Amino acid sequence: MLKQNIIKPSISPWSAPVWVVPKKMDASGKKKWRIVIDYRRLNDVTINEVYPIPLISDILDQLGHSKYFSTLDLVSGFHQIPLNPNDAEKTGFTVINTNGISGHFQFNRMLFGLKGAPSTFQRLMNTVLSGLQGLHCFVYLDDCIIYSHDLQSHMEKLRLVFDRFRDFNLKLQPDKCEFFRREVTYLGHVITDKGVSPNPDKVKSVSNYPIPKNPKEIKSFLGLVGYYRRFIDNFSKITKPLTSLSKRDVNFNWTQEQDPSFQFVKRKMNFSYVTSISRFFATVYCHHRRRRWRSIIARSYRKRQTDRVCLKNIK
Repeated sequence: MLKQNIIKPSISPWSAPVWVVPKKMDASGKKKWRIVIDYRRLNDVTINEVYPIPLISDILDQLGHSKYFSTLDLVSGFHQIPLNPNDAEKTGFTVINTNGISGHFQFNRMLFGLKGAPSTFQRLMNTVLSGLQGLHCFVYLDDCIIYSHDLQSHMEKLRLVFDRFRDFNLKLQPDKCEFFRREVTYLGHVITDKGVSPNPDKVKSVSNYPIPKNPKEIKSFLGLVGYYRRFIDNFSKITKPLTSLSKRDVNFNWTQEQDPSFQFVKRKMNFSYVTSISRFFATVYCHHRRRRWRSIIARSYRKRQTDRVCLKNIK
């Protein structure tokens, strides 16, 4: 990072704790490392930048029934945004004999972990791709997806997105980009023209998850499976025994009440299905059965239903 001018030597009075953790291996199998800096004390006194981050479910629902997908990933996306020189000294940190380098440094570029950094980055990407999102592509932080029904239009959409990145001097990481795929993994989901399903690697992680031994491990498990709650009917009801045991004021005691819930969620993830992506021009009907109402999208060859909408005060 020093050679890339991402950081520079500093005499800043600020100094945050530092860890070095392994990153995922790249396509060549080379192991990489990431510096993790604890900026909690700095974040406590930082005024947050409020900007909406898109909901992943909204992006997935709007992909329609496209046949071709390309995903783009920026090279250290956050590092492509310069820090305000007047605030850069607050990012100070100290390293001792790391790859032969010791000293006190500060960042020239924005980094992950700073309060407001995700909002700043999403604002940038929305500006870069203004007028293209929802028609040609979607972006969630540094993960961009281009979708289309045919190869010719896909080529044109890629050109439009590349032109925008070039205009804003944003750089992509080729070994993490995929082009013209009929099936692609995006934001932890596998996407095809048939619909959306959970990433098999995440499903495997759920299947191999050991029985939690404390509230923290329960919360970790619920966070993992909760990301895919759209694939598990009655998720809140099923996981209630686990949720109740994760509270701080409750003594941790794993019983026969929690174990069936834990095992059932794991089985549901193993047999999770492909959810069909809605076509927004479909007609929505109200279906009444006895005293219950629900909305459905009807087709001659299938029927899709949802319990998301509650109809009240209807006689």
